[in-house]
Amino acid sequence: MNMKKNYSNLSRLTLNYDMTFLILILSSLYEVEDRTEKKRCITHPIEKQLIIQNEITDYAAAMNIMLAYYNCKDNWIDEKDFKSLVFSKLINHNFDKTVKLYEEKQKFIKKSLDNLQELEKKNCDNIDDVSNEFGYLMGELMVYKNDNWEKILRNVGFFLGKYIYILDAYLDVETDKKNNSYNPFLNIKFNKEQNIDSFANDAMLLNLSFLHQEIDKLPLIKDKGIIDNIILSGIMSKLKKKANNEEKPNERSI
Repeated sequence: MNMKKNYSNLSRLTLNYDMTFLILILSSLYEVEDRTEKKRCITHPIEKQLIIQNEITDYAAAMNIMLAYYNCKDNWIDEKDFKSLVFSKLINHNFDKTVKLYEEKQKFIKKSLDNLQELEKKNCDNIDDVSNEFGYLMGELMVYKNDNWEKILRNVGFFLGKYIYILDAYLDVETDKKNNSYNPFLNIKFNKEQNIDSFANDAMLLNLSFLHQEIDKLPLIKDKGIIDNIILSGIMSKLKKKANNEEKPNERSI
């Protein structure tokens, strides 16, 4: 299944760093065969770029189309963001195709996002509860096959998802406070020895530690160094960007 043929160039626009991390892990674990060729793409229309694709990149593109679709729908409902409405219409056909291929995944994603939205509407002050929901979602996405690696991969996705949610909430604290938007950190009552920074750092490091432990249980060889480097250096680069206010809209999470 070719990502461009099946989902068009829009899928490349939605592909983010978290899905890239998923691709690295699953491609290494299942030792899939890569397809390489030089092509012009929507982000590099003039100079040809080396494009590497395999069955995992196709799967990740499908999952990301579903996530992007629901994200756009929520942005339109909650914020009346017209750009999100337009984009959801553009990827609607691609979304329908992914649902036919991955109906069970779609149901799980929808249920997890509904649960997460319900907790946010209740102004939940327990960051474990809300981050767990996104952890369950990422755990499901990480399970590419129902095999002996399923449990470990689900744990990898769970701790990755918790880390992603906590990090994004931490990076958005000031913006959410200004816009009067939900953010679990704004509802937590910290003791004298804690503040948002120390609490967030401890939570992120704890989940990264668990994530690293789970990944070490997998027989990864290809790109293992890159995967380890992403985990170990990812949090520092993000915190530096927060301090320097350099975070770009399409460069979130890992």
